[in-house]
Amino acid sequence: MGLIYPDTGSLTEAFKSARSAVEGRIGLANANGGVDGRQIQLEWRDDAGTSSVNASAAEDLVENQGVLGLIELSTAVSGSAGYLDQHGIPVTGLTAESLWNDHANMFSFSYLFVSGSLVSTFGEYAKAQGGTKAAVLQDGAGASAGIADQLVASLASQGITTVKRVGYTTGQSSAARAADEILASKADVIVGTVAMSSIAETLAAVRARGGNPKVVLSPTGYDPQLVRQQGPSIAGLTIWLNYTPFEAKSPAIANYESAMAQFAPELAEPDQEVAVASYISTDLFVRGLEAAGPCPTRAAFIKNLRAVRDYDAGGLVPGAIDLSDNRGRANTCYAFVRVNAAATGFDVIKKPDGSAQWCGQRLVPGTASASGGAG
Repeated sequence: MGLIYPDTGSLTEAFKSARSAVEGRIGLANANGGVDGRQIQLEWRDDAGTSSVNASAAEDLVENQGVLGLIELSTAVSGSAGYLDQHGIPVTGLTAESLWNDHANMFSFSYLFVSGSLVSTFGEYAKAQGGTKAAVLQDGAGASAGIADQLVASLASQGITTVKRVGYTTGQSSAARAADEILASKADVIVGTVAMSSIAETLAAVRARGGNPKVVLSPTGYDPQLVRQQGPSIAGLTIWLNYTPFEAKSPAIANYESAMAQFAPELAEPDQEVAVASYISTDLFVRGLEAAGPCPTRAAFIKNLRAVRDYDAGGLVPGAIDLSDNRGRANTCYAFVRVNAAATGFDVIKKPDGSAQWCGQRLVPGTASASGGAG
């Protein structure tokens, strides 16, 4: 199999754990006898995060190295997507670009905030915490408006009205002003679609004025180091995840950590988002090899993996994913973690039935609505 990721360039730091995670999952597969008795060999190339290099790297791996398929962990997959589709090359990876929705040869375990694809999960979580009215903190220039719209629809599906949308530009806007607008709206749910630092300073200002929201939702911030930097100002902040939280200490997490320790010991701290997402992307490729049969072909890989209806990466993914129809559709199942009161770590938030998997329903656009003006 081939791997393309940015080993150099501006994205190096963000993706530095990717190859170790890929090698960890391959090492586990090979230690367990490989796939149908065959060992998996990895060839990797650096695309430096640029589409032109990504294109040449893919052609080299396919035409000169003879890889069966690729794992693409990059933001520059646009360089190779058309070529790989034209030649029927199976691809798994991270959906950092919308083009992942458009190619039947490309697979991922998660499609977040796809235009027109709405789910009730976020609203169900907020309702379970007692939320009734929401304020949305969104990018002042409108960059996060699409994500905000989808969250508003999710909240509305559970009867939570969005009473205020506050524009916020990181590094420029006033947290005090934003807090005043949120408090004036009487919202008890705050949904942030801006930088975590902006959510933190706004939440601190809300609390300094006596506010005590029941729910504060953020798409980012699942990072112990970031929590330590922000401190008590983000206590109670909830982050949603498309994989099982490390704090769950589940058998799946134990297996992941064991594989990484044994086959990728150079990564001292495997409990990080890019690492586990890269590991799952590799697991998805291994699943495709298994589905392709004892004499795997690219066509069989694509056809048979697309027919898998219960993919969960051995428990690393909340809920079972139906790969036959998940392309270009937002996940319905997530896990939620909340910064503890001392801001020293995260608590896994479980449903009343004790489950850590929050699985909602798909919504039909136009059936859930919410109101509120942009601030």
